[in-house]
Amino acid sequence: MRRKSAIVMALLSAALFAAPQIHAQTPPQPATGSSSAPAPELKPELQPLAFFVGQWDCDGEFVASKKPIQAHISIAPDLDGSWLIFRWDDKAPNRFQAVEFWGYNKTAKHFSNFIYDNFGGARLFESKGWDADTLTWAGDMLPAASGAETQINQRFVLERKSAKEFIISYDTRKPQADWSTMDRLSCKQ
Repeated sequence: MRRKSAIVMALLSAALFAAPQIHAQTPPQPATGSSSAPAPELKPELQPLAFFVGQWDCDGEFVASKKPIQAHISIAPDLDGSWLIFRWDDKAPNRFQAVEFWGYNKTAKHFSNFIYDNFGGARLFESKGWDADTLTWAGDMLPAASGAETQINQRFVLERKSAKEFIISYDTRKPQADWSTMDRLSCKQ
């Protein structure tokens, strides 16, 4: 029994010693996807959103304070082209970050957007798709565990200006009130 314990201890010690070296040799994986393979092609139902795929640098302002804001957006297909992964990173001094999952709900026949941010926010938005050169995501925080229905108190309005530019506005509203724009940015490739 002591011999088995000694062998087990020796194997555990060897594994603990080798683990950091093995881990250090593992190359980092890309932010989207699980391999270094090229990004998958979008599924046909997501093709209307293909305009957004790529790297975007954005400049704008918080509308009320006129304070400047800059961000970098990276958008790429993932999960066999069934989703677009939208990564938002504010540039300093602002610090908002978010990962969005853009997909298509075949049953409801609309686009879905799940947003998770670095402040712990989790939101769900929906869109019917392009209306001329405007794509609007409308939604709010995910409903509470109580089963309350999602309110439509937030929206993102994306206006295509050219093949390499769009404007994104973040709007909110209080119940029974009009929309107010919180921030607006122009994004270019």
